[in-house]
Amino acid sequence: MKNTMTSTGKTIVFVGILFFCLSGAASVYGGDDVLAKLNLSPAAAKEDVLDSLTSGSVYNEAAMKAFKMLPAPSRAALVTAGLGWIKTYAASAEFADAYGKFREKEKPQPPAPRPSADDEIKKMKADTEKSIAEMRKNMAAMDAETKKTMEGVIKEMRAQMVRMEEPGQRDLMRQMTEMSVAEDKQRHENELKEWEQRYPADSRALIKKRIHDFLAASADVDFSAKLEPRGDKMIFAREEYEEKSPEWKLCYRAGKEATEAARAFARNWLTELEKTVK
Repeated sequence: MKNTMTSTGKTIVFVGILFFCLSGAASVYGGDDVLAKLNLSPAAAKEDVLDSLTSGSVYNEAAMKAFKMLPAPSRAALVTAGLGWIKTYAASAEFADAYGKFREKEKPQPPAPRPSADDEIKKMKADTEKSIAEMRKNMAAMDAETKKTMEGVIKEMRAQMVRMEEPGQRDLMRQMTEMSVAEDKQRHENELKEWEQRYPADSRALIKKRIHDFLAASADVDFSAKLEPRGDKMIFAREEYEEKSPEWKLCYRAGKEATEAARAFARNWLTELEKTVK
């Protein structure tokens, strides 16, 4: 029987860390066996920490299954130990370097230079001449009436090229180019602001945001909620719980002890960060 709590995607970092910490806690417990069960190497574990903090999501179904096999007190202890490992790694120079490289890779690139109005006119004229040459090549197989029509089209195309050279037309194209350049610059500045907000230079500011996300998502989980079968799935007996977020449901799956341990750790970590990070 399937369970509706199975995640169809990823979920916010601190909820995911409840289960990801199974690998993180390996260094605390000397848990090589835990890593082996999860098919996770230390390098992969560190990569997942970076991914979870930058994307705001992480999920490992294998870790969840192993986690749920543990008794409640062991879950809470493992969560605390695992989050401690992650906190230590997140404060390391190794993590700072990895985060800095990731952040730089995500930085919006400046807009490509736009051609000047004069260069644009040259290109338009060259394209027009190319089109005219192609039209004349095709006219060889046309009847006299069609050729006459095509000659009229070519005449108008050449007249347009002449109008391009008029001072007023050049001034208009220069204005349009300047407007496009200004729009490119403004768009790039907006992208940079969004990038700064999404990936602040100080990774601790990002960690603060993830902690706030987790505390908000896990604040009102009803661990006494009942499940009932419906077809091949298990759903909440209370219909409004089915509308809860995947993060809320994942905390429910983790259990009260593990979630409260994570919340306690998160609150303490947040208190420390509030003193040093604006």
